[in-house]
Order: sequence, then structure tokens, then C-alpha cells
Amino acid sequence: MAEPITCTEAVTHFVNSLEPEKIESERPAVERFIAWFGAEKSMSDLRGSDVERYLAVIAAEEDHDVSHLEPMRAFLAYSSRLAFTEKNLVPYLNLEGNHGGSRALSGAADDLGGKEFHVTLEGLQSLEATLEELKSERPGIADKLREAMADKDFRENAPLDAARDEQAHLEAKIRENEDRLRNAVIIDANAKGGLANVGSVVKLLNMEHEREQEFTLVSPAEVDPGKGKISMSSPIGVALKNKGQGDEVTVEAPAGMIRFKVLEVRG
Repeated sequence: MAEPITCTEAVTHFVNSLEPEKIESERPAVERFIAWFGAEKSMSDLRGSDVERYLAVIAAEEDHDVSHLEPMRAFLAYSSRLAFTEKNLVPYLNLEGNHGGSRALSGAADDLGGKEFHVTLEGLQSLEATLEELKSERPGIADKLREAMADKDFRENAPLDAARDEQAHLEAKIRENEDRLRNAVIIDANAKGGLANVGSVVKLLNMEHEREQEFTLVSPAEVDPGKGKISMSSPIGVALKNKGQGDEVTVEAPAGMIRFKVLEVRG
């Protein structure tokens, strides 16, 4: 499980991951469910039986509308992927007439389309902060566009071209970060079963030079070589994925093939 958060905080996380045009349509249904369950309760306390009881309450209302189930599905899947809940609670919505609830690492990814971006909890918070910072730049660029467009001669308007390029670059970065946030998956230590994955600290023995090294495996967005944080997408990260103590791996480096032995996996 990730660090416990309240239901209100989970909704904030979820809403921040949505495309702007979806916020107005999906937020009310999710907030209604959370208000019923308890806004200040911990998301880790949410169970499948709670979801089923809420559906029974909704079904009994005269203005019953099943359209609220899709936002709930998205919210519950998102909460599972970030390990806010102990298991994937989407099956308890009974959208296809079945129950379940075992939270495989890929379960909630399937519910959201299977496009995963593995990240640590620290990385998730950094990603959210980066997205907010990028969005805060929009008004400034809009001002530049208005000022440049005041010049009616668009044929040779270098400031306008520059502002448009800046806007396009900013929006591309915003979309990239929104996509990462929307598809973020936090793999908690219990789910890893002692095997290396995002967030793990791995101690290795370089078998050629008999030298120990220690790395923290992180998402590409969190890489910081100076702090020993290396990407899961790097050659050594790919080689170490799902490896445990005692395993040996071979990594292709510019200087040739290097053999490592896994001495310890933490987290």
C-alpha cells in the first residue's frame, strides 16, 4: 500500500489526472460517492462491500441513473493503480455481472486501458507539482499572443510566431505530464514480493571488479544519477526488473557486457 491518504485527497489526485473536458462530467459522481462513504476517511478503509452498499442505495432512488458508474469505475481503477486501496475494487461495480477484487499488478491497468507509467509516491507528487507549474505558464503565453496579434501584419510577425511555438511546446509538455499522471501506477513493497521494481533500492556486486554498488530504481521522470536514482528503462533497470537476492544479471554497457549479482533488494 502507498502512504494512506484521505478520500478527499484521492479525489483531488484523480481530478488532476483528468483531461479538462472530463472534469465537469466525472467529478460530481465521484464526490457524491465519497461524501456518502466519508470524505475524511482513509482510502485504505474502502472495501468492496462499501461499493456494493452504495450501489444499492443509488438503485433505490427514484432518479436512479447508471451514468455515474463510469466515473466511479475510472476513480476506483485509478485508486487501485496508485495503491490507495488494498485491491482493485472495480469488479464490485458489477458492470459485467461478475465479482472479484484480487489486485494483480496489471488488474487496474487493464481497467484503464493497460497503459502504465510506473512511478514512486515521491515521483507522483513531483509529477503533480510539475503539471501545476506548467499550467500556471498558460496565462503568460496568452498575454504574449494577444500582444503579438495586436500587430495586424501577420506576414512578418516574429513575436507571434515565437509565442505560437512557445504555446505549442508548453501544451505538448502538459499533455505528456497529464498522460503520465493519468496512467501512473505505484507498486507497493508488498506487491513486489521482495523483487526489484520501481522504488526499490538494489545493492549489486560487480562480479568483474568485485565492487559493490547501490541504486534506486525510478521512473524516467525521476532519474537523478547524482543521488543514485536510475531509470527502470535503462539497460540495468530492465535487467533488474523482478529480480531478487542471489539473482545474477548481465548488462550491456558501452565498455562491454557486465555481470552483476543482486545482494539485496529493499522496498
